[in-house]
Amino acid sequence: MAVDFKSLGKFEQGALIAGLIAIIVSFISKYVVVSIDGGKDIPGVSFSNGISAWHSYATLGMLLIVAATVIVGVKAFAKENLPDGVPWNLVALVAAGLGTLLVILRAFFNGVETGGISGVDVGPGWSGYLLFVAGIALTVFTFLSFKESGEKLPEVNKNNNTPPAPPAA
Repeated sequence: MAVDFKSLGKFEQGALIAGLIAIIVSFISKYVVVSIDGGKDIPGVSFSNGISAWHSYATLGMLLIVAATVIVGVKAFAKENLPDGVPWNLVALVAAGLGTLLVILRAFFNGVETGGISGVDVGPGWSGYLLFVAGIALTVFTFLSFKESGEKLPEVNKNNNTPPAPPAA
């Protein structure tokens, strides 16, 4: 059964758009940027280089963001292909949230020490900040979709074989 994008709910549309933006932006090599400016100490020296989001544990975060986007897409366009009984909106929410957290943490805790050298700056670049916004938007839209769906959190410690209470003395 073919589904038109306009016929999807606004939360599914938002999640798909945010997920696609996050995936596209993740390949731009301005996620984490190292900038060196010699200034007065070394005049004429200026350098800037960056990496994409597909490094270190940000790779796991990006794979989770891709998985969340794919789950939302399959739910929207081919729901009959997903097994029943699984809270897919919750799975997409957890994947999007954890993936976004890992991507943000990797950008700020990148393991590069400047050693207090003046003129050296290491941190998220413009595509990193755009990726953060897209990942947070994906997480928010999957949360709103989960809330709207009426799915319940699974009961982990539910025990149907509880023994009867002991007799009163």
